[in-house]
Amino acid sequence: MPIGGRVIYRVLFTLSICILSLLSADRLTASSIPATPNSVTPHIELNDYWTLCVKDESQRSVECETQDSVASIEHSFDNFNGFAIYKTDFTVDKAYQNTPLTLYIPHLRDADKIFLNGKQIGQTGQFPPNFEKATLYSRSYHLPNSALKFGDSANNELVISVYNHARQGGLSSGAPVIKSSQAITDEQVASEGLLMLYVGIMLIIAAVQGFYFAAQPQSRDHLWFGLFCVFEAIYILTYSHFAFVSGINLNIIFRANIVLFGVLTVLFFMFMTSFFKHRVTNWFKVPLLSFLALYCLVALFINLDHIYHLVHLLQAVSVFVLIPFYLYLFYRAITEKLPYAKLMAWSLVAFLVAVLFDILVDIQVLPAFMSELEGLLSPVFLIGIFIVLTLILIHKHWLYYHNATYDYLTNCLRRSAFIERLNEELHRIHRSENTLVLALLDLDNFKLINDKYNHIMGDNILRAVATRTHDALREFDLLGRYGGDEFIIAAQVSGEQDAAQFLKRVHTSITEKPVINGDKEPLFVAVTIGGVTTHPDEPITAEALIEQADEILVKGKVKQKGRVHI
Repeated sequence: MPIGGRVIYRVLFTLSICILSLLSADRLTASSIPATPNSVTPHIELNDYWTLCVKDESQRSVECETQDSVASIEHSFDNFNGFAIYKTDFTVDKAYQNTPLTLYIPHLRDADKIFLNGKQIGQTGQFPPNFEKATLYSRSYHLPNSALKFGDSANNELVISVYNHARQGGLSSGAPVIKSSQAITDEQVASEGLLMLYVGIMLIIAAVQGFYFAAQPQSRDHLWFGLFCVFEAIYILTYSHFAFVSGINLNIIFRANIVLFGVLTVLFFMFMTSFFKHRVTNWFKVPLLSFLALYCLVALFINLDHIYHLVHLLQAVSVFVLIPFYLYLFYRAITEKLPYAKLMAWSLVAFLVAVLFDILVDIQVLPAFMSELEGLLSPVFLIGIFIVLTLILIHKHWLYYHNATYDYLTNCLRRSAFIERLNEELHRIHRSENTLVLALLDLDNFKLINDKYNHIMGDNILRAVATRTHDALREFDLLGRYGGDEFIIAAQVSGEQDAAQFLKRVHTSITEKPVINGDKEPLFVAVTIGGVTTHPDEPITAEALIEQADEILVKGKVKQKGRVHI
């Protein structure tokens, strides 16, 4: 598995746990505060005993039902769209008489007006005829102390007037809660800060991917992933308080959110096919991209009454067409053993699970309390994918550098890399007035070994010679592969006598033990070494020094093979 896959999985798991902990911190903190009158921080959860009334289109006929626990309008009235009113009573202890209090509603569809003891204290969105859909946002309303009644026997009446426009509406995702205004502000700042953190990370991801694409234009996966992150950042912004208070019509923001969902689907499809190098047939690609493009276009103009039909259609295509296609890509990549396939596949599976979670929460299949994570899990796993992509890119570039610097068979320096390092060493040696020995090692009768046995045996011998030579060198000495059966070494020595002893040690290390050839007879390796030493007062280039060593090696092989000549 590339770049320590287990370590990457642990990093991703730790990241997910940390961010999920941040997401649930507010909920855990709230639930840990007892709702008692003596509690320092007020916490009044309005979950029980609600009356829900709905009006017909003429607003003359009213029908009411009691809800033991607050729920969506459709929980009591099937397929209802229009005006509804939630009513409940609550008491506030006198201990909170001087504490600013705020009503917090986790999620409410679509527009609402809030009344406390008959006095309107707030409104979000607009009722018809100038309807504005505020379904993307939580609500927080300050409760004026002048409008509240304090004491165990003093009941306060809370009325939430709602206009529900398509889909399950009203209080569909958790009960309203009353806390101190400071506590609500802190929680909202933390939540908004988390959203902005996501946006910032997404934009950094996009910038990095753009840089890689500029450096390698043929790598389209960087382009698609960078664009995906840009639009993901914009998509996250549509859920933020910043968008809510921007002054932009809420219907425009809502349409932008729906369109961005389609754009993200297109970009993710392009990224997946590009990353896994899969050529999609036109009969699949053209209809799919045409549908997604038409979805984005229609979402800009379709009447809000029908926009959710469009969303449901895209969700169905995602679940029944795209996710199976992506799983096929993962299977194909893993079976064909494409680079990084398994690591990337599992990361993307986690992301797709998060997207599926968002879809299930959106259509209210999962429990209401999970709605607090809607739209937030997928960015977490998107960040995880970025970490994986970054590590893959680092590994790719490291491999490129390693393959350009080291010989793939022996793991010795390539000739060009060795010469570059040798020139640096010569400058250092000259400044310090020390001596350096350079030697060429040539395997005797290597061609006969290849001819008698095979090239696999020849490769084994080359690897064995490289390993034994490396074992005889110090950590800072240089070892390179100069040619087919030639190696080159450079080491700092104290003088010519020390150089001769050093080369003899290298020679002995190579030749004293045979190379084991499987179940055949062991082979003893013969090697001829030609070496030359530098003089501190005579500067010399690497090329000139190698030429001198090569001349000594050639003469030595003529004179006597299998020996050290210096």
